[in-house]
Amino acid sequence: MAGITPTEGQDYIAEVLYSQDTSPETLLLGLFTNVTDDLTSSSVWADVTVPTGTGSDEITLTAGSWSIASGGVATFPQQSWVADGDWTGDVYGYYLRTQEVTPRIVHFEYSTTGAREMTDGNVYTVDLSTNTESA
Repeated sequence: MAGITPTEGQDYIAEVLYSQDTSPETLLLGLFTNVTDDLTSSSVWADVTVPTGTGSDEITLTAGSWSIASGGVATFPQQSWVADGDWTGDVYGYYLRTQEVTPRIVHFEYSTTGAREMTDGNVYTVDLSTNTESA
């Protein structure tokens, strides 16, 4: 399933691109538990539900670690979460959001393999180079 850049993410990108009082934010990468098709192109950050449990914290994507290739393809090193105990909520995919006072969801992607239960020791990996995730 292709990822979605919702309207608030498109607005953020346009504001940064056209320098309308917004400087690029450090992005956070996280996982969500919203069931398939619950999030849409009109979703906002407040619509996103995140899993809870040790190891489920968002990952800061340091700006200097991105690589940009010809054609505007941005990649970032693979990132993983390891469940230390059982998490609340099955993971359905991943998102990118801003760190603003009022965060905005920039992009999200549902897993092509469906929900993943994160129990003690399970690993969830996201590869932003290929926009894929794996267990």
